[in-house]
Amino acid sequence: MAKRSEKPTMMRFEPQSGWSEAPAPGQVISINEHMRELRDTSAESAEQSALEAIPSDTLVDIGESMQEVFESLKISDPRLQAWTQVNAAIRLISGKLQERKTLQERIATLETEIEGVRSLAAELVGNAYRSEQEIHETSKLRMQIAEELSQKLTVALKS
Repeated sequence: MAKRSEKPTMMRFEPQSGWSEAPAPGQVISINEHMRELRDTSAESAEQSALEAIPSDTLVDIGESMQEVFESLKISDPRLQAWTQVNAAIRLISGKLQERKTLQERIATLETEIEGVRSLAAELVGNAYRSEQEIHETSKLRMQIAEELSQKLTVALKS
């Protein structure tokens, strides 16, 4: 027969491993355990890259989950409104990250379009140069023909 615990057991959710039992009394757990390694290497850039690595939808889900947890406690303390503000801030961050991603994609598209227009302009310049060369060669040929005709006509008219 299974042994039942006398008290309910506190559980915690870890993003990488899922649900696990809470630590023993007196043991302190950092909410940002999974980000500590990133902070140790390079605090500011690691936080930025960690935020960028998390999809914006996931941020929104985390914010909503936090708000649901604190609302489910049904404690009538007005200070718990802070979690609503946290959720709103996370939604704002998520929206801004999504907007930045969209802008980066648009910039990449524009760079591709610019490169295409540059290639087209280079090709058009090359074609215009070849056209001018042909016009110049034709003009030189016409000058040579005119010069020979002029010499022959001058000789023919004098005789």
